[in-house]
Amino acid sequence: MDDRLIDLKKLGATIRFLRQGKNWALADLAEKSGVSKAYISDLENGVAGKPNIQYVYNIAVALDVTLDDLLKDSTAKEQRTRRRSSADLPSGLAELQDELALSGNALSEDDIENLAQVNFRGNRPRDKEGWRFVLQAIKMAGERSGQK
Repeated sequence: MDDRLIDLKKLGATIRFLRQGKNWALADLAEKSGVSKAYISDLENGVAGKPNIQYVYNIAVALDVTLDDLLKDSTAKEQRTRRRSSADLPSGLAELQDELALSGNALSEDDIENLAQVNFRGNRPRDKEGWRFVLQAIKMAGERSGQK
């Protein structure tokens, strides 16, 4: 796989996530970045084609993040080799991981990494039970999508 490829859907989801985390409408981000609402919408929906790096940079600056922050989850998974240690995990997630491992239902490293990145409008679970709820919701959503 070409290591220069960017997953445009993930880039768009990251931009939308950060924008919504600030409670900004498309118009707010357009005004602050100098990038048109139409182009931002296309980026967020993954249909903008090859992204204009200057526009993406302007969006990053407006969102108060780096280009790396916008692109880190959008590059090929093989490139992302950093794994979190238990000390790096959000509060409560390491406890849930340990509990599940003891019960024989250990989560994979990919599952832990994905869970550690979960945010909803800038917030994340604060304890083991909150993470258990998120995990159950993800499992239920997966089961429902398999029924279609």
